[in-house]
Amino acid sequence: MRIDVWIDYPIEDYKAVAKSRNFTGSVVVVTGSSSGIGEGIVKLFSILGANVVVTGRTAPDVQRVAKEVQELSPLKLKPLEVVGDLTKTSDVNNLIDSTVKTFGRLDVLVNNAGIFKPTNITQTDLLSVWDQIFSIDLRAVVELIHRSVPHLEKTNGTIIDISAITAIAPVKFELAYASAKAGLDMLTKIIALELGPKNVRVNTINPGTIHVRDPPDPIEVLAAKLTPLGRVGQPLDIARAVAFLASTDAHFITGANVVVDGGVIFNVGVANTLNI
Repeated sequence: MRIDVWIDYPIEDYKAVAKSRNFTGSVVVVTGSSSGIGEGIVKLFSILGANVVVTGRTAPDVQRVAKEVQELSPLKLKPLEVVGDLTKTSDVNNLIDSTVKTFGRLDVLVNNAGIFKPTNITQTDLLSVWDQIFSIDLRAVVELIHRSVPHLEKTNGTIIDISAITAIAPVKFELAYASAKAGLDMLTKIIALELGPKNVRVNTINPGTIHVRDPPDPIEVLAAKLTPLGRVGQPLDIARAVAFLASTDAHFITGANVVVDGGVIFNVGVANTLNI
């Protein structure tokens, strides 16, 4: 007679889900965290108890966000402030070395820093703009991950790359940016294969249009109209997704593209038909 025995996690693991957003003791690096989406991500991690690293290219912006982050921390934890240019190897090394020297570990690397410039195949300065975008949006990510892996292996850490929906759905005038982000999506998948056996998870978030400054520009107004949920995103929308992917709730998710766009990806084709 056959008797099936169903295997499941202990009930204590179910109960632990209630505390899955507690990042006390974790160390989180968020690139490009002195403004915009990165600022939202680093603020949320601070509220959730993590030690955070605020980094960007402009010292006053880094200092402003770091001050706010410390005030938001339940234990008033002082963030590490690192000013640097991620296209420079010395600055990449300094970011990771300073983090480990200050906190003794690295648990979460969020590759958020990036630049956007409209491009098309006929413009005269295409290749110089292409090189600029690929340098920060893709090459710098590769170098940061390469430098961080030895530390993430020690903590069973996680990497979260911030991509874009235009890596999946093509949009006119984003030739360089969308190509770099598509490369980032594939980079994530390949590194997830490589690092999975070492218990390091790697995932990508693909945001839609995110409102980061006032007043909204015409593209943002159009995006809101094309979004099924009737609005563009906020930095917190992306920060929530990052916190989920970094949490124990996502410990069986790796190599994934998580689209956070209010559904606008389904209407990107409409935008391509408009003269914008």
